[in-house]
Amino acid sequence: MNNHLDEEIPETECSCGEMHRGHICWLTHMGLLSESYHLSSDPTVSCTKCGAKANLPHNVCFPAPLEK
Repeated sequence: MNNHLDEEIPETECSCGEMHRGHICWLTHMGLLSESYHLSSDPTVSCTKCGAKANLPHNVCFPAPLEK
């Protein structure tokens, strides 16, 4: 599988104001939807800012545990 994050992609600011290339909101903004989907296939947290759901807390800007 081709990892798009290894290619020359411009470093843009994440929605939280930092330069994050692995957050779901950044991946979605850059059109990397398959990578975004991979990080949210079995979500355990959601972002309190944008609502994105992720498998791991470090993949969103402001993680909060999902209610079970």
